[in-house]
Amino acid sequence: MKYKAITCIVLIVMVSVSLFSLALDIPNEVPAYQNLSVILTPSPSEGTVKEARFFFYQEGKREPLYSEFAEEKGVWIAKVPYTYLTDEELVYFAVMQNMDGKIFRSPQMGEQKARLIKDTNPPKLELLSPASFALVKGKEQLIVFKILDESALSDFTITLDGQQALRSGVFGQYLSLLVGPSDKKESVVQISMKDRYGNSTTEEYTFTISAEKAPSFVADANYQTNLELAYVLGMGKSANTTNIESVLSDLDHALDVSFELGGDAYLKAGPVALELQASLKDSLSAFEILDAYPNTLLADLQNILNLYNPINFANEFDYTGDIVRKYENDNSFLVKISLFGPILSYQFGDQKITFQKETINDLGLRGSSIGIDLPFFELMISKGLTDLGLYQVAWPQNFFGFKTAIKAREAWYLQTNISFISSLQGRYESLKTGSASPIGSLYGLGSVTPDQNMVMGLSTGFDNRFFTLDATFSLSLYNDNASSVLDVNQLATDLKDQGGPDVSTYVGYLDKIQGVFPILDYFLPTNGLIAGVVDKDLWGISYGADVNIPSVGMDIWIRKTDATYKSLGSSVATDEFTYGAFAEKSFAKFTFSGGYSYKKDTIADILFNDIIALVKPDLAPTSEPTVNDIANILHTAQAGVNTPQYKVLGTLKFDYTFAWETTDAEALAAKATAAVATAIRTSSDNDVTNTHTGELRWRSGRYKAGDFTMNFGAKTKDSYVIQSKVDGTSSDTTFWEYSYGVSGGVNYQRYALTLGFDHAWSTEAASLTSMGYDAKFAIKDTFFDTISITGSFDQAFKSSLEAYKITTSLALDKRFGPISTSAVFDVSYYDSLVDNTADTLNATLTVKGVFSK
Repeated sequence: MKYKAITCIVLIVMVSVSLFSLALDIPNEVPAYQNLSVILTPSPSEGTVKEARFFFYQEGKREPLYSEFAEEKGVWIAKVPYTYLTDEELVYFAVMQNMDGKIFRSPQMGEQKARLIKDTNPPKLELLSPASFALVKGKEQLIVFKILDESALSDFTITLDGQQALRSGVFGQYLSLLVGPSDKKESVVQISMKDRYGNSTTEEYTFTISAEKAPSFVADANYQTNLELAYVLGMGKSANTTNIESVLSDLDHALDVSFELGGDAYLKAGPVALELQASLKDSLSAFEILDAYPNTLLADLQNILNLYNPINFANEFDYTGDIVRKYENDNSFLVKISLFGPILSYQFGDQKITFQKETINDLGLRGSSIGIDLPFFELMISKGLTDLGLYQVAWPQNFFGFKTAIKAREAWYLQTNISFISSLQGRYESLKTGSASPIGSLYGLGSVTPDQNMVMGLSTGFDNRFFTLDATFSLSLYNDNASSVLDVNQLATDLKDQGGPDVSTYVGYLDKIQGVFPILDYFLPTNGLIAGVVDKDLWGISYGADVNIPSVGMDIWIRKTDATYKSLGSSVATDEFTYGAFAEKSFAKFTFSGGYSYKKDTIADILFNDIIALVKPDLAPTSEPTVNDIANILHTAQAGVNTPQYKVLGTLKFDYTFAWETTDAEALAAKATAAVATAIRTSSDNDVTNTHTGELRWRSGRYKAGDFTMNFGAKTKDSYVIQSKVDGTSSDTTFWEYSYGVSGGVNYQRYALTLGFDHAWSTEAASLTSMGYDAKFAIKDTFFDTISITGSFDQAFKSSLEAYKITTSLALDKRFGPISTSAVFDVSYYDSLVDNTADTLNATLTVKGVFSK
């Protein structure tokens, strides 16, 4: 610690001249009626983004919602639809993981907030389709208006020639109605609207009716270019030290390049349409370019050659002579041909496919898809690669799946789907002889085991003006080691020779299917599948239902998913049984919300414990429960109220939450022998806790005095915790958890200053107390477009001060036409009063230039 005096002096100097990056570009006031795009700019000390999420709270929901950041033209952007901006303020934070696996949070403690601006103008309409106020005689047509309103509609009524138009609806910022004009010369449409802020109006339009015109011809093309160069100089990153000489000699240089060059074209003549898209996009170190190229482009070309013919299965599974992919990229291409719009379509290239939320949901695919979409029937078949593979890291991942549905327009549907997602090892005929996978050898994947997955889904639902219902069931088979391939004919012979069942007839059927479609190439018969059957961990099941009742703003749900359910094509919460209801309704401009939810983990095998036990109770598992069977149970009740926005007082939001965390230990103990029951009751997993939490938030109005504008905010969140059982032993432990924060912002012409303070502490023994101070000063429209200086000071206490951290930054941004430049320098100093080896001083300089058009 002998360098502390010198360190502080140097730190002050570095603060005064430092360059630093801003974390999130969210202003103090955010329009609640527009989609929100959040740009994340990590500081150089936080490294390169691997993945990041923007979390925000929504009234009535205890857990925050989130939007994932995606890189677009070198910028990490998270998008939040305006339909989620329903509160009086936006309370948010962001979490980022860099390429080294380190986690960063902005702000480091608590949340930030911004005022949500409401709409005061009545809605207006702009005709989008048809192009003019003219309709075709004797033909059903869709009239589409764009809603020129800053907020969404809460109510509307449409009459067509004096009669209510039932076939109408509002979808986002678009209002549409389906009409079938008769032989009269004109038709009158009257539309009454009210937005969610109470602004109302009535519009009337007269459409002329004439005979149908000839088909149109459409041709369009666009392109996009983006090039980004970033030089990053890190200081003091390799070791914990506050020695200035060591920090200045510990230098790390990086020169990163990001680029995108792409375009798209659209051609339509009559019922036939052709769409083309292509993009070269990558982000890598400038020193890796000669290694990555042309390898990564040749690997993309090989994918196209292997997959372009969807019925050439031999070519799809044959990687003989291929160049192994050693670098990843974001290149994409797509060719799509459609006939009569969505009725019949075929596409080849990079695309997203969705079958069912629990099976295949927004899954990236490089391959082919064919679709049929009729008012009463839907079919989609897709095949290709969902993972392109990477040398010594990941197997190429093959996919084949289809979805079929019958429906009555939007009112009712019944659909089923099945998909196979497996590591691409090669052809079954070759692998069943015991030969090593040629693809695994090519990619050097000896230590990486291939896996295989099959998912099946079934769902049905209703959609009407009273409610919507979606009920789903899905089954998965997952094997994490598919390296040992079996010969099904030999397996059938062995079973018969050992006195087992004769399955040769069924194997014969399978051989006939294999002769037409290579099902065994997509889902290889392996020893892992048999082991999974024996261990009862091969299959997994998820089922549930969701109901929405718009008239009362209520959502009702129930879902059960066991621990072994797994889909490589979707992200689903597993090992969970949950149900509940939540409602939100406005009354006299106040918004009231409330709900209840139940959540339980440690879900037993649904197939044997729920389904088979229901059909044949004598086959249900009867084994004695153990300590490992203890399930955590969480009951949550919530109620809240949100006041309207007052010009002077602003808005208040209050939420109360009661959480009862318990277990099913007593129920399990009642089924066990005395010794096991005692072990269950005294288990360290057997805890019971009740928590009462109140949260109050205030956001002021926007105060204006001349060129000055100001806004303020405050929040507090306090909990009373009762631990009635700890590690299976009765307890009377209680404690409080307190937190509050205040913030304020002042703007004067080109200058802006924001200040914030947060404080959190608890009466629990040995708990940590934290304090955080934040400040930001920004200047616009000097020689630089923006100059911003930020700083923060955070402290952590127990019985005394244990650690503090100081960060500071200065960021400069300047744009020259299509070229934007920035320079960022940040400094961070951390001092631990209990562990000197944790003391750190580091800095990062980032200079960036971006060309975009």
